[in-house]
Amino acid sequence: MIQRLLALALSVFVFSGSAALAQNAVSGDWSLVINGPQGAIDSDVTFTQDGDKVTGTMSGPQGESAVTGTMAGSTLTLAFNVVTPNGPIDIKMTAEVTGPDMKGTLDYGMGTADFTGKKK
Repeated sequence: MIQRLLALALSVFVFSGSAALAQNAVSGDWSLVINGPQGAIDSDVTFTQDGDKVTGTMSGPQGESAVTGTMAGSTLTLAFNVVTPNGPIDIKMTAEVTGPDMKGTLDYGMGTADFTGKKK
């Protein structure tokens, strides 16, 4: 009887821990490599996830940008704005997140670029 109660308690602990991890799948610091038309662009991003809502700050050659988006299952969708010498550019990103890795596409209005990410 005691073994069954311990097994039940352990399974509840394991499953509740897994749910918490899934709810914060992207929270933390990430390194991104964007394969742009002029070559690879390194960028750092810090995400905070609250349920399906994701916010953060992306830092790259164009400076810092606030990002907002959602996490639905393993799909991360983000939007942000980058100010360039030619004016602001609205950017949308979609990625599949698998543990400490992500892979996706960035749409900058005049074209697209693929990117990969690694959690630090």
